[in-house]
Amino acid sequence: MLYIKIVLLIVLLIILYQDFRFQAVSWIFFLIGFVLTMWISVKVDYLPDIFLNVVINTLFVLFQLCIIYLFTWIKYKQRKNIFKSVFGFGDLLFLIMIIPLFSPLNFIVFFIASIIFSLLVYSIINWLRIYKKQRVPLAGLQSLFLLVVIISQIFIKFSLYNDYIILEHIIRKL
Repeated sequence: MLYIKIVLLIVLLIILYQDFRFQAVSWIFFLIGFVLTMWISVKVDYLPDIFLNVVINTLFVLFQLCIIYLFTWIKYKQRKNIFKSVFGFGDLLFLIMIIPLFSPLNFIVFFIASIIFSLLVYSIINWLRIYKKQRVPLAGLQSLFLLVVIISQIFIKFSLYNDYIILEHIIRKL
């Protein structure tokens, strides 16, 4: 299992590099990443739970795409291909790649946290003039965030596959 995660970390680094360097990522790395995340999920979770998680996470991604489409339609007052104007196709492939890796609530938390992380990092490197391109390398920055999450799992024992820890924390706050 450790070897699979190490290979996944290497794939995430490649996605990060390609997205920053070329503003594009070869689709083969998303496919390899999907196979690795599915393999990790099968080793850790039960198949019916994985199937349910994948369906719910996929619906969440589709919901996000609809929101982005509606936002673009309202903003530009015309229909636009969102993959050419606001959201890269590689960004979608990255989200599809990581769908098996999370339970639904963990996926939503990861998605929100990685978006915030990506915007903060992009703002800082843009302000420091390290990265001068206008497009946010979202898949690359989200892969960096996932890399940090996976490495932190080594030191802090937590599961990406069940929502009980998050739900317990929310219930305690109420």
